[in-house]
Amino acid sequence: MKLHPYLIFPGNATEAIRHYTESLGIEHTEIKRYKDSPMKHKPDQSQWVIHCELTYKGETLAMVCDAPNDGSSNHIQLSLNYDSLEPMKLAFAKMSKGGKVTHPLKKEFWNATFGQFVDQYGIHWMMNCDHS
Repeated sequence: MKLHPYLIFPGNATEAIRHYTESLGIEHTEIKRYKDSPMKHKPDQSQWVIHCELTYKGETLAMVCDAPNDGSSNHIQLSLNYDSLEPMKLAFAKMSKGGKVTHPLKKEFWNATFGQFVDQYGIHWMMNCDHS
């Protein structure tokens, strides 16, 4: 399991990625856009970032995306990335108990099982397990 901060922007993630990579001397992975996904979005959000990773020497430092600011999220969430589904399911059930599940665990279009919740302490979490 790996823990990464997920930085969420209200439409200016591309600008932030450029700023962080130039300022810190780090790299980023391919920038995936809303227009290239089956996710519903407004026409003016087609160039928004759906996923990108900031990396240093091959290691992921943080993940970045754009999301509408609807008041239900903050600008940083914690993302736990698993290599096995069963431990993730167990952790999701235990960690979300007493909190609020905002996206139940389900298989997603990027070939992973993914879910989100806010724990009982108000911390926003994402859990992801890629399928081989």
